[in-house]
Amino acid sequence: MEEEVKKLKQLIEASERILVTSHISPDPDAICSLLLFGRTLALNHPNKQIVMNSEELTGGLAFLKGYKSLQIQPLEAAINQLKPQLIIMVDAMNYGRCTRGDAAKAAQKAKEAGSKLAIIDHHEPVDVESNDAYINQNSPAAAQDVYEVLFQHLDYKKPDGSGETAMTGILSDSARFLYDNPRHRETFKLVSDLIDDGVSIELLENRARRYTADEITVLGELADNLHIDGDYTYSFVGDDFTRQWLENGKSADDFKHGCELFVSGFVRNIGDNKWGFIVYPDLTAGEGRYSASFRALGSIKDVADIARKVGGGGHKPSAGAKYSAKSVEEAVEKVKAVI
Repeated sequence: MEEEVKKLKQLIEASERILVTSHISPDPDAICSLLLFGRTLALNHPNKQIVMNSEELTGGLAFLKGYKSLQIQPLEAAINQLKPQLIIMVDAMNYGRCTRGDAAKAAQKAKEAGSKLAIIDHHEPVDVESNDAYINQNSPAAAQDVYEVLFQHLDYKKPDGSGETAMTGILSDSARFLYDNPRHRETFKLVSDLIDDGVSIELLENRARRYTADEITVLGELADNLHIDGDYTYSFVGDDFTRQWLENGKSADDFKHGCELFVSGFVRNIGDNKWGFIVYPDLTAGEGRYSASFRALGSIKDVADIARKVGGGGHKPSAGAKYSAKSVEEAVEKVKAVI
């Protein structure tokens, strides 16, 4: 860890143009980690050019400091525009996770620009891009690792709102401390320190957990399609429902958030079953593309292993995948075949 932090420090100090990025379909932890790292570098290195880039955003986080300064464009374009000397990936481990475009082309653009690569991630160390610094402490959230690296190891000055940003990422990816955590002492020490600094979990929860009527409609569709199969539970959003959703001009963000509500809040807690998944059309990727989201008690089932075999990845209790199918029914059957 200390050696990798030393490498990261040297990379930052040697670079005048730095691009910070994270994964596609970003969850709050991805956006929080991106904001935390990018804004801290900008504060402590005012003479460097720091760009925070994400191909997409997630809703409900506009209250976070610096949210409006995020750059939204394809990763390859961002690299081509900035020609960064250093790329920092947070909450992601390779170019494929950070772009919906051609990952090989993005990597080639980085190579042509002479970009070094630093990675701060907390997922299973699978398919990690060749890099110049890699930090992974197996924390419940990338925001925790980013916070510790920046302020405990590098001793950077903290930008306004850093506590709220870190806490939001930790609360989100730990599912409010729902999962077993091998770094629980460090996590709760950090959370306690943030509370002492004036961060209110109650207020953050109220800001982040706001639901639209459309999100609840998606939740209802998943409840209607609920199935219990042996020791696991699954559901899906039907193609007809999705077609009507798009024809009515409804929000892709509300669609995705409704799915996240169901998989995070219900799928592993129905009856005696302790794990499960949902499948839904990926509205941002076009027709014939589907997402699968998995949740489990980590001691019962390693759903990341299932997700990897469908083309995704993640953690033992929480994972996801994106893949092609002719219909949502076929997409469901692909997951069941792996199971």
